[in-house]
Amino acid sequence: MILPALLALVHADDTGMQLLYFWAAVLLAITPMLIFGTIGVWVVRKAWREERKAEQQGRPEVPRSRFRVPR
Repeated sequence: MILPALLALVHADDTGMQLLYFWAAVLLAITPMLIFGTIGVWVVRKAWREERKAEQQGRPEVPRSRFRVPR
């Protein structure tokens, strides 16, 4: 925790280092968005394909759950 503060004091006006920190922050912010966005798009496309396939086969639009509820 102290080491970054000491490095900041020694290299206070280093624009190259600031640019590096900026791009590291951008990468840290974009990476989860890309990962979860890709997963979301994949799930939605899969759901649309299953719905379209069900409509073509004449099955009802709302699929039944595969899990049985104990009574």
